[in-house]
Amino acid sequence: MRLVVKLGGSLLTEKSLLEAILDQVAVLQSAGHEVMVVHGGGKQIKYYLEQLRIPSQFHNGLRVTNRDTLEVVVMVLAGLVNKEIIGNCGARGLRAVGLCGGDGQSFLARKFQDDQTAGPSFDYGFVGEVTSGNSHLVDLLLREKYLPVIACVALGENGGYYNVNADEMAAAVAIFCQAERLIFLTDVAGVYDGERQLICNLTRLRMRELRAGGIISEGMLPKTRACEKALDAGIRQVHIVGGKERSALTRVLMDGEPLGTLIH
Repeated sequence: MRLVVKLGGSLLTEKSLLEAILDQVAVLQSAGHEVMVVHGGGKQIKYYLEQLRIPSQFHNGLRVTNRDTLEVVVMVLAGLVNKEIIGNCGARGLRAVGLCGGDGQSFLARKFQDDQTAGPSFDYGFVGEVTSGNSHLVDLLLREKYLPVIACVALGENGGYYNVNADEMAAAVAIFCQAERLIFLTDVAGVYDGERQLICNLTRLRMRELRAGGIISEGMLPKTRACEKALDAGIRQVHIVGGKERSALTRVLMDGEPLGTLIH
């Protein structure tokens, strides 16, 4: 089975959590599954922006990205965070290769246009959305039993980079690399309703109702939008699962346990 695992939040900053997840990735790979990892790094970006006294601004869960912010995003995501993950992979015998969307022109983007929000258009700056992909490089790595670890930075038609939301990048990788499953490992257990009860099974209609009612907001907005894109492209199952849950990845994918929220 070919699958994409998205990592973000404290799963990247707490070493023990990252190590536990990569141990599970190693189990999946040894079982014959083709695994691709996509990562963000918002906490690390925030830290370095603060050190450089560059203010942060968010709108509808996305980081507004001017040119100075973009330089930090590229350095932190495609450099520091990506290579830290690669190092941790190497410590557990995983032959990982760090990539971003520009490598091999694998994932190309255009300026993001938010067409799901009522009201006047908002300029997010150098925030992009992936519009095309070439899976040749990723296919080559998977065929040779390497683990692609992909930072959420994509290349524009003019050769410049765009900051892509990590959830939407994960969906794009799953779509263009024809994955069968997409798993978002997060800091929370899944999607909650207005009573703070975990929703185990979530339909598109219910997801849109929760967004319209403001129950789904902030960072969960791009995440659910990414889920919809994946489903539209034929990804069979999309999961949002708490990455802090013990062995969550292998329990969902190998044991079939109904952890977190299944989007269908």
